[in-house]
Amino acid sequence: KTRLYSIGTVMYSALTVALHPLTVAKIRRQTQTTPTNSSGTFFNHVSQYYRGLGVVVSMAVPARIIYISTLECSREMVDISTRQFILNPPCALGTYNKEIESLLPLVTPFAGGVAGGCAAISSQLIVVPMDVISQKLMVMEDSVFKEKGGTIRMARSIIKTEGWRGLYKGFGLSLFTSLPAGSI
Repeated sequence: KTRLYSIGTVMYSALTVALHPLTVAKIRRQTQTTPTNSSGTFFNHVSQYYRGLGVVVSMAVPARIIYISTLECSREMVDISTRQFILNPPCALGTYNKEIESLLPLVTPFAGGVAGGCAAISSQLIVVPMDVISQKLMVMEDSVFKEKGGTIRMARSIIKTEGWRGLYKGFGLSLFTSLPAGSI
């Protein structure tokens, strides 16, 4: 399992780094209200597409570890509990023993679905604040970024102006999109 954690985390992080400029471009396009001035050196232009990457990579590793750990632990717990329930149903269901036992082949997919949902919820507790901070950094104008940019400054600014709830903007929608994918 350690190898799975390591390989999966490295691959996920590499993919995140490779796709980050596209994410920045997408978010800027979605939030752009007026055309921006693209003056500046090539280096400045390229570095803009890596804003927020630090927080994404630093938080993606713990989020991935939490996701995989929760997935594996909860899958085992749900599988064992469900099998025990099916093989030893309550007395009130005693007349349906044969029908209940016919559900045994469905235990593994059921346990995987529940575990995936639990894992998605647990990882979103880290992913959503990371997304909020990184997306605010991504859409900052150059002049504002030079003055107020930075992960810690952005997190403090959000907490100061919106409270801790500001870091969890969109949490419900994130769950709405990640739960189905995690449960499959």
